[in-house]
Amino acid sequence: MDDQSIIVERISGLILEKYPDYSVSTALDSSEVSALLEQGMSFDLAFVDISLTNESGADIANYLSGKLPDIKTVFISGYPEMVSDVFFSVQPFGFIDKPIKKEKLYKYIDAAGKVKEDDSNFYACRIRGKDIRIPYNDIIYIESEAKNLIIHKTNGTLKAAGFLEDAEKTFPQDVFVRCHKSYIVNLKYVTEYSKMKLSLMDGAKISVSRSRKDDFEEKYLAFKRLK
Repeated sequence: MDDQSIIVERISGLILEKYPDYSVSTALDSSEVSALLEQGMSFDLAFVDISLTNESGADIANYLSGKLPDIKTVFISGYPEMVSDVFFSVQPFGFIDKPIKKEKLYKYIDAAGKVKEDDSNFYACRIRGKDIRIPYNDIIYIESEAKNLIIHKTNGTLKAAGFLEDAEKTFPQDVFVRCHKSYIVNLKYVTEYSKMKLSLMDGAKISVSRSRKDDFEEKYLAFKRLK
């Protein structure tokens, strides 16, 4: 059995050892990943080796995120420095170095479960005289406009009465971050961050103000579990 197969079996075994009710699927290359998706299977969390024999783990992670936008990817590698090469292009949920320690593996599984539970929470606001609840998971970012808030969602925008300072207090502080006096962003939908500029899933480009840079970067890295 080659090293890749051994690692796959070890991860699978460790997961089922602690979470026997979880469904675990394994794949040794991109063709096997494609076959699983073609069978209609969906996944919440993927552990991907950065350095595969004939393929790029980063390419597989990008393929998975394209098919399953909510999937969280944790990279595995014997070379920790490699994570910097894929960090901004893939936006992983975390990183595990070899040899794999089960405590770190379990940490990411528990963290992914917590994020999924948080998805059921709602932001309560008032739109055209009606009280509305918007799932946090549907919100990409919030923009301040005079005495209103423009709520940019995964399926459109809404205008609600209110101020960004008040809205900021109601959002989960580890997921939604005030990066600028006019914006709060959902870290889940940040696709790229570099040189105080961030890109969001809907194509929006937003600046990170100098006064909020340190706080944003700390929370951003903590969310990605790479701090």
